Amino acid sequence: MPQSGLTPREAQVATLLLDGLTSKEIARRLNISDLTVRKHRENLLAKLGLVNTGQLIRLLLSAP
Repeated sequence: MPQSGLTPREAQVATLLLDGLTSKEIARRLNISDLTVRKHRENLLAKLGLVNTGQLIRLLLSAP
């Protein structure tokens, strides 16, 4: 996981995205709303300087 000041919840959402879960699936697993998951994804993209989730996944897969 890139060290970019991510919150524990953002890191958790990123990990679940890597596992292939959708926002709705992540929301159910974390017992939060899917809108909250979407906000966490937006925050991840902003903090990492990315434009879309595909870029986020590529970055996470390439991280040591």
